[in-house]
Amino acid sequence: MREQTVRIEVDLPKELFSRNRKAPPTLVKEEALKRLAATFYADGSLSLGKAAELAKVSKQDFLDFLAAHNIPLNYDVDDREEDLLVARELSPE
Repeated sequence: MREQTVRIEVDLPKELFSRNRKAPPTLVKEEALKRLAATFYADGSLSLGKAAELAKVSKQDFLDFLAAHNIPLNYDVDDREEDLLVARELSPE
């Protein structure tokens, strides 16, 4: 089954994305995708992995972007417990 997408075309002022007003359009688009993905990640609509995919960057690069923009991780007690369980299973006794 093919994933469905929605194509959206929006005109936005470059100064929203770059201090350098002569930034090439590709950099503006990359920044816009990261910001959009961060918004969907922050409100819980996308997981970290899916948000990184939308932003077209690695998970680590997306984490760096979130940190640079003071966007907290969506990491709750259940996530912590699951991570601890996996760590216990993988660690030698």
